[in-house]
Amino acid sequence: MAFAGASLVADGMLCASTKSAVDSGADSGYHLLVVEGYSHAKETTPNGKWIQSRPFIVGGRCWTIDYHPNGDDSRDEEFISVFLILEDDIKQSVKVQYVFSFIDQPELQVSKHIRRREPACFYKQYDVDGQFRFMKRESHFGDLLQSKEGADITFEVDGEDFAAHRCVLAARSTVFKSQLFGAMNESSVVKISDIKANVFGGLLTFIYTDAVPEFVDMEADNDDDEIRYATQLLQFLEAADRYDLQKLKSICEEKLAGFICRKTVPDIIVVAEQRRCFGLKEACLEFIKADSTLHATFVAGGLGQETRTRTPSLLKGLLFKFGLLKL
Repeated sequence: MAFAGASLVADGMLCASTKSAVDSGADSGYHLLVVEGYSHAKETTPNGKWIQSRPFIVGGRCWTIDYHPNGDDSRDEEFISVFLILEDDIKQSVKVQYVFSFIDQPELQVSKHIRRREPACFYKQYDVDGQFRFMKRESHFGDLLQSKEGADITFEVDGEDFAAHRCVLAARSTVFKSQLFGAMNESSVVKISDIKANVFGGLLTFIYTDAVPEFVDMEADNDDDEIRYATQLLQFLEAADRYDLQKLKSICEEKLAGFICRKTVPDIIVVAEQRRCFGLKEACLEFIKADSTLHATFVAGGLGQETRTRTPSLLKGLLFKFGLLKL
């Protein structure tokens, strides 16, 4: 089978160096679609959108592959979708036998996932055939994080050590990329302050697996739960913002909106202001306005009695800014 070129996807798009067409010069051939930074492509390519390969010619016809990191439509959002596209304008139908296969570790050249189709017919230009549910989206990095195999960086956080992989962190976070590769940074140990060990551990788990800590999906049964979960979520949100993990930040914002109460709103609105969470801040303001007793307490200056906020002076200035408090 003849080689029909390769397409390189990096930073969520097809690299310019692999955009030109390749002619296999044969009736059968194979094309490689290489994805660097799968997690980044998944984050930047919404459900229903795709990344197109370079054109390649096999059997005298020009083809491309459409790669959907988050599925072709909402019914397939948990899957990777791949499609073969006929680029030529034809007058007679073309019958094609093709196979999609996935190789997790290219150096091993072993296909871990194969989808074979019965011969397909293409009747006109831009006809499409493929797999809506080629394979379920899942991260294979979780085991790598747990085993620490190949780890080349250690973080010292709040008395605990966390082994990780520079390339994985850099692929998911522009902040990590700058810190770990900027100015030829070759240090193998990084000390991090102002963040708790369990929060940083949860951050790494999300980076490697897209999984959030269990408490993020917990439902509060009482006021104590609301306060505890809100406190944890605020710490996680601040860490997500610190390392430019926008998806995680959005998850925390959405969940925090459900934990707004008299005891949590002071801290939530302060962090929302500091971290530019506009929707969350607006939800807090509406809650304060709607709670006449709380509003009256704030207006009367009873911040210390009613709240346990970490930054009462900032809260006071914020409430004054929005006309909820008179100085």
